[in-house]
Amino acid sequence: MAFSEPILALSLISGLFASLLIIFTIFFEKDKKRSARLLIWGVLLLGASFGLVEYAIWLEGNYIFTMILSFNFPLISYFAIWFGFLAWLFESIGQRRIWITMFLALVILSIAAVLCPNCITFRA
Repeated sequence: MAFSEPILALSLISGLFASLLIIFTIFFEKDKKRSARLLIWGVLLLGASFGLVEYAIWLEGNYIFTMILSFNFPLISYFAIWFGFLAWLFESIGQRRIWITMFLALVILSIAAVLCPNCITFRA
């Protein structure tokens, strides 16, 4: 469908910026406080990228949470590896509280998305 192509392009741009921020945090930033801020922005952009992909899939008529809940191993592995990597990054700079807070926000958003899949519909 034509509506999902620009959304996927935005997701690609967001994912690229997230990856660049995370790479910058890993290799070039030595200040722990500034590194944590950049990493938070990288995680938020990565979340935006995932959200846009989910929205594009939803526009095509599929629902990503049913794919995850039906134990789609590659999809579960993909998200688990990303989350594990980001938790490890936050742990390496001593910011456990931040990644636990982000994990709780992810759980709350996921529960809301599972309980109300059509809450994001746009009516003209």
